[in-house]
Amino acid sequence: MNKLYKILLIFVVALSSCNPMNDTYNLLNKDVQPPQAKFNYALTNADYVAISSKALADATNAKDSLLAKSIKSTNSLPEGYAAKYVPNLLTKMYPALGKGSSSIVAYNFNLGPLTALESYTSANQYTLNNADYATMGGAVMIYKYFSPSNPPASYIPEFLKAKYPTVADSTLEMINYKYATTDPAGGEVNLLDEEFSGSLGDFQAVSVTGDQVWKASSYKQDKYAKISGHLSSTNKDYDNEDWLVSPAINLKGFTDPNMQIDQAIKYINGQWNQATVQVSTDYTGNVATATWTPVTITTLPTGNDWAFVTSEKIDLSAFTGKTIHVAFKYISDTNNAATWEVNWIKINGTMPGSGNATPEVIKESGLYQLLNGTWATVPGVYVLNSADYNSMGAPGKYDNFSGSALPDDYLPQFLTQKYPYAQEGKQIVVVYKYYSGGTHTRADQYTFTNSKWTKYNPVEMKTAQFINIGTKWIFDPTVTFSMTSADYQLIVDAVKADPNKKYLVNKYGSGEYYYGASSYNGDFDARIVKRTEGPYAQPEYKGLSDADATKLIMKRIAEGINVLLQIKYPNAVAQVSGVDVMYIVTFKIYENDGSTGVFTVKFQCTKSAPNPQFTLVSGPTASN
Repeated sequence: MNKLYKILLIFVVALSSCNPMNDTYNLLNKDVQPPQAKFNYALTNADYVAISSKALADATNAKDSLLAKSIKSTNSLPEGYAAKYVPNLLTKMYPALGKGSSSIVAYNFNLGPLTALESYTSANQYTLNNADYATMGGAVMIYKYFSPSNPPASYIPEFLKAKYPTVADSTLEMINYKYATTDPAGGEVNLLDEEFSGSLGDFQAVSVTGDQVWKASSYKQDKYAKISGHLSSTNKDYDNEDWLVSPAINLKGFTDPNMQIDQAIKYINGQWNQATVQVSTDYTGNVATATWTPVTITTLPTGNDWAFVTSEKIDLSAFTGKTIHVAFKYISDTNNAATWEVNWIKINGTMPGSGNATPEVIKESGLYQLLNGTWATVPGVYVLNSADYNSMGAPGKYDNFSGSALPDDYLPQFLTQKYPYAQEGKQIVVVYKYYSGGTHTRADQYTFTNSKWTKYNPVEMKTAQFINIGTKWIFDPTVTFSMTSADYQLIVDAVKADPNKKYLVNKYGSGEYYYGASSYNGDFDARIVKRTEGPYAQPEYKGLSDADATKLIMKRIAEGINVLLQIKYPNAVAQVSGVDVMYIVTFKIYENDGSTGVFTVKFQCTKSAPNPQFTLVSGPTASN
């Protein structure tokens, strides 16, 4: 009986204490606030899917839609998406939490593609043709390809300058060309061979004085260029000045240039000044304004018959590497008028060569950029050529990568072989062709890290704080960082640039004693003695007590960090989503007793960029 009674009593008590409305009435009566909590959270795959769906619903254009879809496919958030979508996620997950709650959320942040890579892959492409090679002179003009002794970088910049004279600075051009892996055979080659067979060929006849002109003529089997100031119909001599000017002849890339002429002259009567051969390096179409240099010819015609005489090889080495025009200058007067016939003219030059008559010729490309008026290859960029694809096996079939021959499967090993002595941290951008419904240009950046080549990954782990303001969760834009050696150096450089303070920078340029920043030690030097004695003594410290001197030093340290913030965050804004932006900076101080302490300061951005302003809120305060 007693046992049964106890059981019934417990049951009644339980019923009276578990009335679900009692707690509700008590909460209402006591006006209990929602609970607060501080916690860490890492986004899950499901969270990225949810954010992707919401962002896709919000998208208003194709670019937004593409970014929204990328969230799901990459499990990462582009710039600004965490601040926009994580608060809604926290609201759904923690509806009971109230004002004052906060969460540090870890997520994958997507930096996006490197902008430089996009400019490389979208650069205009141009393929050199035979006419282009011909303008470059040397072996390139002869063989229509570049080679080790005639590298593209020695010719293409000048070609681009002439082809694109008005393009804007920073313009990029991808130039496709042919390249021989070894030099051609070399030897003496012909640069100009004009036989005047029924015409003046590419030579230009220029008449300055008189009615008689250079013209194509012939006698029996001989064909030649001819001029005479004597008119047989009147049997008189006339005043004349006439030029027969060659096309441009580019001697660049040739050694020992020389010229031979086969000519006949009659009725010269010893006046050889009436028939001279001259060379110009600045002729642009006007013989009167060009500078002409006569050449000396030893083997000349007799001057009194029609026999053609071939000259010796006339030395043109004074014009090596230049573009020249050769002219036959004829003058006559009423007292004497010779007849001059030029049967042919040849100009030759010698090219360096390896003796290889049939070198391997491959397809190459080079990325060139115009900077400060000069075209040059873009440093740190390598464009794969046809031999590179062949060396990798499968990609060599079509000279491109594809879904069945992925660049990630080949490029790391390729770079290892191409750069066997790469140092830690070396970066290379590889530009290549990729087939996907068509052949497109792509580019990836690789960095040599831990003895291997690693492709640039735009996704990195990031954390951000979110706070509950009572009505909703919002992104907390507080910027928190610990100063590094580079940060201290920024302050040193600022002092160095100030003409009134630069004398306070040490001889190594790594420390200063106005604010006390030292990049070498990675701290602020707060020693009073450095301000009162020696080369860095400052009058404002004279007569101060140690306490007041320390107070001034701490004040200047805070000022120095203010300088750092202005340099480090030139695009800072005062508010994000209506929340004031704070900067909490942790740094080290080397103190008078030789110890090093860790301190923090808190600044508020009180004016947005441009020229943002920061106001000290608290500190410097020693950290526990």
